[in-house]
Amino acid sequence: MRSLPTLALTASLGVVGLAVAPAASAAAPDDSVAYLAERLADGGDRLVTESGGQSFDDLGLTIDAILGMTAAGSGGDSAAAASDYVLANSATYIGSEDEVYSAATAKLLTFATARGLDPRTVNGVDLVTKLQSLEEENGQFADQSEYGDYSNTLGQSFALIGLERADGVNPSTASVGFLLEQQCDDGGFRLTYDNPDETGDEACTSDPDATSMAVQALHTVGGHDTAVQSATDYLASRQAATGGVGGGETTEGANANSTGLAAVAFRLAGRADARARALDYVESVTFGCDTPAVVGGIAYNRADFEAATAKGADAQPDGTITRTTAQAVLGQTDESYATVTAAGQTGATPTLECRSTEPGDETTEPGDGATEPTDEATGPTDDTTGTDTNDDGTTTTGPERPEVVQTDGAVASTPNLLLALGAGGLTAALVVLVRRRTASQH
Repeated sequence: MRSLPTLALTASLGVVGLAVAPAASAAAPDDSVAYLAERLADGGDRLVTESGGQSFDDLGLTIDAILGMTAAGSGGDSAAAASDYVLANSATYIGSEDEVYSAATAKLLTFATARGLDPRTVNGVDLVTKLQSLEEENGQFADQSEYGDYSNTLGQSFALIGLERADGVNPSTASVGFLLEQQCDDGGFRLTYDNPDETGDEACTSDPDATSMAVQALHTVGGHDTAVQSATDYLASRQAATGGVGGGETTEGANANSTGLAAVAFRLAGRADARARALDYVESVTFGCDTPAVVGGIAYNRADFEAATAKGADAQPDGTITRTTAQAVLGQTDESYATVTAAGQTGATPTLECRSTEPGDETTEPGDGATEPTDEATGPTDDTTGTDTNDDGTTTTGPERPEVVQTDGAVASTPNLLLALGAGGLTAALVVLVRRRTASQH
């Protein structure tokens, strides 16, 4: 994927007239849930990401993991603890009063409804009203930021899903129309809105991850069968013989992030064969007992899988495996971001039967090779020296680091950037999108 939350549904989800692939084709990703639960425990109930040699909370990726585990129906205790952490730090994730990020707000709204929270009182914030305040006249949900607007099709899709899920709320006609305007002639949806080509005309370059998320959004609001089928035609055209689906321009090769997200779209559009092949691909890059430290983890692609498998017992968890797993698990279930709910999720984490020790026993302690997560990323910083503005208005000076780390906004040059998700996030997503506030950091 490209380099970028326990309430039963009360909103009418407007299901379109599409046949849904049978549930029997989905694999139960129990080992993957166990892998994610271990990584959350390692990070102190959240996933962290590396940047500039330091570790930072990655709440967007943590949301991906929670939603994937929730959709799988197990690991509820771990997911609940991680949810508490996300909610306690949600103000950092979506931005401050005058600095608000549309994609993160939309994703947090979706997360809140999935976890059974009142979306109008999340950590003291009415997410519905806040998101609606970011909608422009043309229907685009844009960032409110002095550092630029990094909104894209992934965030627009999350906005439609989140608003449709919120009780008594529906996305505006204009916002649905704006998403539809992002569909290219080949049926796919572009990721970013301004793509001038060499002639100066606006180009429309389809992105598989943006397309898969748009399918979820349009299926949720209903009434757009033709657009959905055209979009999945495009996704099918990107599916390799292995069943894998490639990502955007920077990650054209088949990968499990994009494939997991596409599997959701295939199911919603009734493409059972394409979905089954996508699931086969994801299963083919899921680690087993030959690599006990990463069993249940999902490799980014076949090459990564083979390289780690060759290491056997020496293979260790890393950020790419964790990100891929968090963003691919949803595709292995019979849920989408519009339907995932914690109702019925069991608390226990599945047991990894091929382990000789209990999950977590082999976790590396900080100081012997592991990176200990920090608690520094608790608020947006005012400059590049690590001065944080806290909720009470005080400031804390820490080491130099990126000012906001999020998976749902800007595009940086970090390899494998995703939303949501991200793709990418997300996917989709969802592969970190780092919003850097000065030109030297872009």
